[in-house]
Amino acid sequence: DYPQIISSIKRGFTKQLDEKLLTKLAKDLSPSQIKHRESGVWQRRYYEHTVRNQKDLNHLTDYIHYNPVKHGFVKRAKDWQYSSFGKFVKNHYYDENWCDFTENTDYD
Repeated sequence: DYPQIISSIKRGFTKQLDEKLLTKLAKDLSPSQIKHRESGVWQRRYYEHTVRNQKDLNHLTDYIHYNPVKHGFVKRAKDWQYSSFGKFVKNHYYDENWCDFTENTDYD
């Protein structure tokens, strides 16, 4: 029952957040978000996907670790403090400089 599981995770996580943060987020809520009792922490929808094999897991793990870079929050995956990327590097699943495009490389 994915919807129930996701709802429970979101609710539990949000209840653990600092009250100051929730108050700050509440200032930016739209009327629709208020109507649907949303906190501003989560997206309204989620994408349910069952991992089918190692290749699929690798693809999704790459997607998750690259997402903060893609959206401009950091320049390198290793710079996103909330990521599991550092643990993956420590366990030798990634090189520390994976997808680090910050170096100005001259190909001439």
